[in-house]
Amino acid sequence: MKRTTSIITALYIAALVAFIGYGYFLQSNSADHLLQATVEAPEIRISAKIPGRVESISVREGQTVAPGDLIFTLESPELIAKREQALALIEAKSALKDRAVRGARDEEVAMAKDNMLQAQTASELAQKSLTRLSNLFNDGLVPEQKLDEAKAQANAANFAMQAATQRYQMATNGTDQELISAAESDLRAAEGVLAEVDAAMAETRISSNKSGEVTSVLIHEGEISPAGFPVVTLVNLDDAYIRFHVSEDQLSDFNKGASFNAYLPALDVTERFTVDFVSAMGDYANWRATKPGEYDLKTFEVHARPQIPLQNWRAGMSAVINLAESHS
Repeated sequence: MKRTTSIITALYIAALVAFIGYGYFLQSNSADHLLQATVEAPEIRISAKIPGRVESISVREGQTVAPGDLIFTLESPELIAKREQALALIEAKSALKDRAVRGARDEEVAMAKDNMLQAQTASELAQKSLTRLSNLFNDGLVPEQKLDEAKAQANAANFAMQAATQRYQMATNGTDQELISAAESDLRAAEGVLAEVDAAMAETRISSNKSGEVTSVLIHEGEISPAGFPVVTLVNLDDAYIRFHVSEDQLSDFNKGASFNAYLPALDVTERFTVDFVSAMGDYANWRATKPGEYDLKTFEVHARPQIPLQNWRAGMSAVINLAESHS
């Protein structure tokens, strides 16, 4: 009885070992002939250059958008206030420029002329008074102090007349070209401030510059969006590809431009792909020994794109490449 039990146990163990060994054989055999790839697609992160509160989101997850479609809008009271300031500054600088180009008004020219005539009359009167006092001083009828005061008054009146004459000439000649140029430069600077504000306000309406499918909405209406932080993300399935890794001994079958077949389990189809990118991966954990005692093989990353556009494939799907059949 014990002998029978021992025999049965030995047979069971032998069968189990054989089954496990056969499983490892199948696994190693299939691993040498099959490569698994993953469908990848470029992700587009849509954000604004300026911070603001999200006013509205015009898309939803799963929606397909085209270039130029509105994605979201921001509200920014600060920009509205800055634009009002810029408009007021332009108005002020424009008035100063017009004044510089126009020169003095007719009323100002007439006033300057009256002041000049008044100064000339005062200078003539002071000069006559000085002449009379000089004669009286020569006759010894007035002290020298009075004569000095008359000379000072005559000189002051003459200086006042010269200043009034120059102001009248300035009024009739108009504004210097330097002042006009300065006023024009100030106006252009104010217009530049307005253009800068308008450019910032254009960033409150964000549109897509690529076609794609909305994968996530990261910031919702009423929330603050920091500058440069993505509000909505898209995935461009039109530019999708499969990515996989091969060792050096398999690389000759996947040089750039090479074509092969790959099976997509999710779609249950086999499609033709063309390699358009090959790159050696980093040195971390990418070396694989062929056999004990032999040389190591480096791992390479390969990207391949379908030769015809595929419908309904998604990022994350698997693709299986049978090395024995892929190039047939």
